[in-house]
Amino acid sequence: MAGKLKKEIGLWTLVSLGVGGMVGSGIFALPAIMGALAGPGLILGILLSGIVAMFLGLAYAELGSAFPITGGPYALPRIALGNFGGFTMGWSYFLYLFIGTAGIIEIFVVYLGYYYPGLAVGATLTPIGITIGVIALWIFTIINIMGVKWGAMYSFITTIGRLIPLLIFVVVGFAYFQGANFAPFMPYGIGGVIVTIPLFFWSYTGFEAIVIPSEEVKNPSVTIPLSMVLSIFITILVYFVIAVAFVGMIDWQGLSMSYKDWAAFGKLSSPLSDVSHAVNLPWLATIVVIGAIIATAGSGGSWVLFQGRMPYAMAQDKLFWAPMGKVDAKHGTPVLSLIFTSVLSTIVLIAIPNFASVALIASITVLVPYAAATVSLLIMRITKNDVKRPYKLPMAKTITLLGFIFSTYLIYLASWPWTYVGILLVFTAYPAFIFVKKRNFEWKRNLWIPVYLGLILIVSIIGDKYFVSNNFTPFEPLNILPLPYDLVVLTIIAIVCFVWAYKVNIKHKATKTSTEE
Repeated sequence: MAGKLKKEIGLWTLVSLGVGGMVGSGIFALPAIMGALAGPGLILGILLSGIVAMFLGLAYAELGSAFPITGGPYALPRIALGNFGGFTMGWSYFLYLFIGTAGIIEIFVVYLGYYYPGLAVGATLTPIGITIGVIALWIFTIINIMGVKWGAMYSFITTIGRLIPLLIFVVVGFAYFQGANFAPFMPYGIGGVIVTIPLFFWSYTGFEAIVIPSEEVKNPSVTIPLSMVLSIFITILVYFVIAVAFVGMIDWQGLSMSYKDWAAFGKLSSPLSDVSHAVNLPWLATIVVIGAIIATAGSGGSWVLFQGRMPYAMAQDKLFWAPMGKVDAKHGTPVLSLIFTSVLSTIVLIAIPNFASVALIASITVLVPYAAATVSLLIMRITKNDVKRPYKLPMAKTITLLGFIFSTYLIYLASWPWTYVGILLVFTAYPAFIFVKKRNFEWKRNLWIPVYLGLILIVSIIGDKYFVSNNFTPFEPLNILPLPYDLVVLTIIAIVCFVWAYKVNIKHKATKTSTEE
């Protein structure tokens, strides 16, 4: 007989899972690239991407407290959009999870290479680095198989372990603070700052994972919304103070760079440790590297826990392969689902051993279910109005619409050709649904999804030529819709699709109720 999931996760353990899922590779690797694009304006990019995350997180907080069911990013839209709509969002999020897990493991190995050279060249793993990454992945998997209590405890310990080195960096950084580094604040204009927002948003993805193990949370109606707000707020605060200390600490001569040569800044491989070396503090550089290793190892463990719950939740609803829905009676964890997802992450590790490529693909695939969650909140207030909501989002229509619009922007701003690649991956949900379910696509209530994604793709093709990153295709954006006209068009698309999704699903519920009566 299959066992049941155990309620063993409290407030601060859940907050540690949320913060642990966010504070990982990004803050240690991205400031240099962001500095090359926006100069000191990278700080504004970090704050704006955090605000977007908060808008989206607030929607998840209400949904998670009202519907404490495992697999939140999939299960919640499914209630609002039906089997196929939910499957599409679950499939998209599933892609994000196992691809993103591989990315976290890759950057963990890159940092480990600070002490053991030969594991990576830049951000690309060597064969021995890939081997180390695969071993680390399966160690994390075994820890999570042993029980959610051990997986969550591991996340709590590593979250504290990564925050302490970052706190030391901030304290020391302010002691070497140079205010002149902040002028001019936006040397490349607002366009440079805009580009950094989707780039750094990778560092906030993971906040929604708080609602994934909902059935294992103590007092979920209070714990889930409070954990969501605290996790995102703590992460924004941590990133902000680190960014300010980082910019203020820069010693251009010590870095062997021309004064305020931000364009050359992107060449730094380990920005926090590099600026520490530049002010002749090798001990601080060592602490930062240790913190980076702990952070990525901690995130790797958290992401393995999260990704294993997604196929489990979908299989419980008969929308995934049945064996994924079994819970091991001894450990109280979805063992087969954990093993299955880690096998997929292993394949990604071997096939795409470059962190930047993996991170870009994963970021696109997660924004689609983020957008769906915002409109799902309003739909479920009507279709599930009898459900008690311990936390009810104020100004819900405004906040959810803004969250939907912001998600639309980020899908586009992630740049060509990654918008193209990410949307194509999401579309693989259609053949996957046929293979797994072989049932009704519910076209009337879900037609907005392919139209929405297709229109974003069209804007990406005819949009601003500035938004291009590592283009491996022979094509470039046509620049027919340069900034800000591209964003205006995307805003219209987002509003129309948001209202469309809301109204068609409300109508579907009304029609169904009338038929039943």
